[in-house]
Amino acid sequence: MNYLDSSVIVPALLARHPNHKECFPLVNAQAVTSCHALAETFSTLNGQYKVANFKITELIEGFVAVVKLEAGQPADYLVVIKEARERAIQGGLIYDAIHAAIARRLAVEKLFTYNLSDFRHVAPDLTVETPS
Repeated sequence: MNYLDSSVIVPALLARHPNHKECFPLVNAQAVTSCHALAETFSTLNGQYKVANFKITELIEGFVAVVKLEAGQPADYLVVIKEARERAIQGGLIYDAIHAAIARRLAVEKLFTYNLSDFRHVAPDLTVETPS
């Protein structure tokens, strides 16, 4: 199973995105993402790419019909918050650390993202790659 970060979901869903061809094939039954990644995806599609809400809804509904959707558990959040200081996690990096905690709990094979440096910092124990 592969975990998809929102930085991969956005280009997978947006055909006009320059990384669409690399990301779209990752959207399959062996993929998983978190509910939080869907909110990040919505924010990026709506804010940065100016996609209308109704279209985002259609894109995300089609996406979740294919991939596994995982809710973050309270323990995922609490462990990340508890360890934030000792792991030098500050600011928005907390969100990538939560994605990593969920991916770790699910024992994913790979985590796909375009934020390699962030994820290598918060998840040095996971295999983290960009789509190719």
